[in-house]
Amino acid sequence: MSRKEFTPSVLFYKRMIAATLATVILLLTVLNIVNGVRLHRALGELREYEAAEGERLALEEAERLRNAIPPEQEKPAGEADAAQILSATSIIAHAMGGTDGVSGLNCLEGFEQNYAAGVRVFEADFRLTSDGYVVLRHDWRVGWQEGVDEANIPTLEEFLSRKVMTQYTPLSFTDLLKLMVRYPDICIITDTKFMEPEAVVQQFTQMLNDAKKLGLSYLFDRMYVQIYSPLHLNIVDTVHHFPHYIYTLYQDNFDGTESSFRAKADFAVEKGVEAITMWDFQWNEAWRPIAEYRGLKVYVHTVNDREAARELLLSGVSAVYTDELLPSDLEG
Repeated sequence: MSRKEFTPSVLFYKRMIAATLATVILLLTVLNIVNGVRLHRALGELREYEAAEGERLALEEAERLRNAIPPEQEKPAGEADAAQILSATSIIAHAMGGTDGVSGLNCLEGFEQNYAAGVRVFEADFRLTSDGYVVLRHDWRVGWQEGVDEANIPTLEEFLSRKVMTQYTPLSFTDLLKLMVRYPDICIITDTKFMEPEAVVQQFTQMLNDAKKLGLSYLFDRMYVQIYSPLHLNIVDTVHHFPHYIYTLYQDNFDGTESSFRAKADFAVEKGVEAITMWDFQWNEAWRPIAEYRGLKVYVHTVNDREAARELLLSGVSAVYTDELLPSDLEG
């Protein structure tokens, strides 16, 4: 018996085409779903990358702005310099001025109380923190700030976060610069303490950097930098030549004789130093012509007795460093 030959009908072809189309549609649907998942995942990853990149760029911009050095501000027209301000007073507040009967604190409250009483010239003591910043502090004696002593020198952050004597506000060199902007009629005399070359360079370099970061380098024209010896002046000048210097003798083997005073005075004149400072008990009125002939001012420290201060001023001293006296104490 012969096999009947199969002849596809039109319906068969339609069904085959329909099945093929259904398979293609199914495959395309599956591919669309898979690709959709991949696309969704890719878009999510892209958004995460863009967010992370945006955060990174924002942090970089914030860091750039923090470290950006602003343009230097110009000295305001008519603002007096250190020499003009100092020449108009007989009082220099030691360690930013005593407060509540306590001296040597170099604190904001001492400055504010003395400024309100008419003081315009402030001597400030400087130390280096353990992370290399300059702050106002006479020494790291025990008991002035919690956890601070010679064996535990604080970082800048630690120093500023701990009240002096539990109640007074400590100051950094940056804080001092900001005060000088707020009070354009004050003059600062530095007492940087250090004589070792490495420490001197570090200290004055940091002071210059702090001023540059604020665009306030012009404020050095309202400062007297105290130098302690010819060598000290040479080291300071390797960092920067400041506009005004005072030669203070308490670290430079001044023996209290006329010949020694003449030698110190001649050095000051040769180097363009404007004044000499010494202990009050070392001053001799007989040296007044020596200083006047050379155009030198003489200052003495530390004087807290009103009558003693008046006698010194009459004997040729131009001003006294003091913990307690105010301009009103020397009137009349």
